[in-house]
Amino acid sequence: MTPRQISVAVISMTTTRDRAANVEQATRLVRDAAKAGADWIVLPEMYVYQGPYDTLYEEAEPFHGPAWKMMSDLARELRVVLFGGSIAERPEKAKPDERKVYNVTYVFGRAGEELACYRKVHLFNLKSPDGKPLYCESEGYLSGDKPVVIEIDGFKTGLAICYDLRFHEFFATLAAKSKIDAFVLPSAFTQRTGMDHWEVLIRARAIEHQAYFIASNQTGEHAPGKVSYGHSMIVDPWGHKICDTGDRTGFALAPVSHDVIARYRNQLPAITDRRPEVYAR
Repeated sequence: MTPRQISVAVISMTTTRDRAANVEQATRLVRDAAKAGADWIVLPEMYVYQGPYDTLYEEAEPFHGPAWKMMSDLARELRVVLFGGSIAERPEKAKPDERKVYNVTYVFGRAGEELACYRKVHLFNLKSPDGKPLYCESEGYLSGDKPVVIEIDGFKTGLAICYDLRFHEFFATLAAKSKIDAFVLPSAFTQRTGMDHWEVLIRARAIEHQAYFIASNQTGEHAPGKVSYGHSMIVDPWGHKICDTGDRTGFALAPVSHDVIARYRNQLPAITDRRPEVYAR
């Protein structure tokens, strides 16, 4: 029987170049969230390793490598739905001279089975005010090209990663075939941009689609000059923030309810009032 309400945990952590410490931190936080009663648990983007792009290929996971197995085993042990943040993963069939990787999020069911795989579509390239590159994901990453929507516990769920948040057309594409009940977004949103844009964009996407927006973000300093904003949060379909980790490591927990979605959509039927035949002109 499909539950009317589930409990969802968003995790915030500080990933560095120490892979063993990162995995230990992530595993501990997932266990803590499960112990607190979470049905779904969401890790942040790049939770296994944060480092320079020139080391990325060597540090990346092989296809269905150790991190994939660890997440599968953890979901099965704890009997939770685990959104495995995202990891750097080498292409399954890499070209001989290719040194770039995918930014991949995996979703695992309560039996440890892989439910979905999404490769980040939009690559983040940020410059300082004087024009110097600060973040250039296109130097180390390949771009995915397939939107992914899955249904879990009766919730139609759209997947995205970090920089995807800025592109409303992407979320409209996810919702083109059916109403989306929840969006899940692991992220390493920077402090520089996060202070002004993170919560505003999350609330906007939730309001636009009258859906829950579930976002887990990295926090703190990963390396000199590389700082994430934190504030993993869940926003309800009316745009209310219902939990927030602040700038600390840890997790926040909130209910996600089919009844709440239905109530707001009945109260203000914006989705059914759309005129896509006009917008496409």
